Amino acid sequence: MRLSSLPLRSFATVALFIAVSSCSEDLDSSGVCAVLCPPVGGDVQNITLDAVSLDTTVLSFPSLGSELSLLLASRGDTLDTRVIIRYDTLPSTFIPTGDTAQAITTVDSAYLQLRLDTLSIKGDGPFTIEAYDVDTTANDTSSAAVLALFRPDRFISSQQFARADLKDTTRYYISNATVLAKLQSGARLRVGLRVTSPASSQIRIASAEAGGAAVLSFRATPDTATHPLTAIPGSRTPTNDPIVASHLSDYTVIAKGPPPAPPGVLAVGGLPPRRVYVRFNIPSSIIDSTTVVRATLLLNQISNPALDPTDTLRIVPQLVLAGAAVTDPTRAAEIVADLTSDTLMVRPGDAGFVNVEIARAFSTWRSQKPDTLPRAIVLRVLGEGNLPLELRFSSTEDVIAALRPRLRISYTSRVPLRIP
Repeated sequence: MRLSSLPLRSFATVALFIAVSSCSEDLDSSGVCAVLCPPVGGDVQNITLDAVSLDTTVLSFPSLGSELSLLLASRGDTLDTRVIIRYDTLPSTFIPTGDTAQAITTVDSAYLQLRLDTLSIKGDGPFTIEAYDVDTTANDTSSAAVLALFRPDRFISSQQFARADLKDTTRYYISNATVLAKLQSGARLRVGLRVTSPASSQIRIASAEAGGAAVLSFRATPDTATHPLTAIPGSRTPTNDPIVASHLSDYTVIAKGPPPAPPGVLAVGGLPPRRVYVRFNIPSSIIDSTTVVRATLLLNQISNPALDPTDTLRIVPQLVLAGAAVTDPTRAAEIVADLTSDTLMVRPGDAGFVNVEIARAFSTWRSQKPDTLPRAIVLRVLGEGNLPLELRFSSTEDVIAALRPRLRISYTSRVPLRIP
């Protein structure tokens, strides 16, 4: 292949490789080498800076109903969450074998097919799952209005499961009479699930967002030759926002969340989910005139033993792409891009310093002035909104200076990529 046929990037790589290789040859041509091979880099220097100009905890995405799983939990005084599933469109007719369409006058063997994450189940059981009619004309996103409907006069059904009965696909049977009354009257069937147990219990159910919608199935005739009827979760409200309505086909509502972090403490994860927004003030001489080999955000982790302290969470650092015009950290924390595919594994109950690598952010910061793109990152957890666990870290408000966030940078003089 001719060199001229190589792509431009390949040509540059070849040229650089040849130039660097020339410098490794033991040739008596120092005059030429001074031109072709200028000093490459230099000693790596390390510096630790109090470079954090702003750090704060912000409420996070996902919005209500956009979670990839639904959390059904009863963890004593620490956590209580319910699951809401809406079936706003129900079949009203069926076709018996060898016949024509008829109105549904009976319902038999009605159940919800739940897809469970069996590896994440907490508790030994038995687990009692109760269903309630939570249809209401109140604000669609009002948790208080929905929670108020978990009361005896709204009770639909109850089913108990041993731990071994909870499979990847589990049938939860509900009242046939309730389903029949809803479909005959053209009403919506909106089911609220609550779990109880002699001890702590927690079950994760796949959501419609993750492709695991809880399908309602029932028979309109005892004749087993006639196929069962099904309905998938769907919400017809709010009528003026189809995207929000789609999210509200199923969602988790928090009756009681874990206690929040104390004031002045950074929190990542939890329910409702939180992120940490960190903005830096880094000397321009480092960003513009050096090659950053490594950049590490040093965070002092504070032990949080409230819930599953030995479980593992994965921290994902993200680069904030929101421009300087976006001054609200909560909004800026949603306009981000991943810095790396790697994650940092941390346990909520641990304590001590944690290293978050952010070197890749510097190439973007070098190409943008700070008055255009603030030097900022966001920390979030993988599976955000699906887990109640929360990580906590010291902030710049910590009374002990040594525990405040710092930035450690390893850098060298800029490596030249062309002949001077």
